[in-house]
Amino acid sequence: MHTLERIYPLKMDERLAADQATLDLHLQRYGFASRALQGQRVLDMACGCGYGSALLAEQHPDKQVVGIDIDPEAIAYAQANYQRENLRYQCANAETFADDAGFDSIVSLETIEHLPSPQRLIENYVQLLAKGGVIIASVPTTPTLDGNPHHLHDFSPRSFFALFRRHDLRPGVRFEQIQRWEFSGLFKKPQKTAREHRSEGVGNAVLAYYRSHPLYLFKRLFSILRYGLSNRYLTCRFSAD
Repeated sequence: MHTLERIYPLKMDERLAADQATLDLHLQRYGFASRALQGQRVLDMACGCGYGSALLAEQHPDKQVVGIDIDPEAIAYAQANYQRENLRYQCANAETFADDAGFDSIVSLETIEHLPSPQRLIENYVQLLAKGGVIIASVPTTPTLDGNPHHLHDFSPRSFFALFRRHDLRPGVRFEQIQRWEFSGLFKKPQKTAREHRSEGVGNAVLAYYRSHPLYLFKRLFSILRYGLSNRYLTCRFSAD
């Protein structure tokens, strides 16, 4: 039970090294976020099936953690498998979710690139943030639109930071990650059954993307020349300090 966008650790096949490596990247990001938290109230926006929210709650039993996701099935899975005494989940839209009390820390990992209007999302985070609070966010910083149909925007570190600078939130500690490309099964024909691994069939989608967006190929080639055959991710803690 895993897709290009979601991993369910309890249902993973441990023999799939590439999927395990992707999970490790996510867990490392949550580990960074855990070390960067402050205050008592923590929001994990787009928490998926809940394993990251549970990690934050387990490592900070003194804090109250709220996990939010728009997918009711993911929230139901989180409630069934990743409950903690100081953790609750809610199904809600990231752009419209409201909370009068405010949050001391907002965690938003691999979320911003999915939304039609990243600026609207950040504006809502600012509304949800308690005075003196921090936002810990991440995005891919190499091209992804060709390989991931769920992504709507590409980011560089500069454009990522600019989203927050408009609200006088400045980048502080940061965490960079590199993920080498996985080539197994890239051009495998789609099956009615679930994917054997997350990268299965992605090559077909990439070629189809270039047929309709031929100039994007130059962006990909430039990224390969600069970074090699890899994806890069940047996680950063933003504050008004």
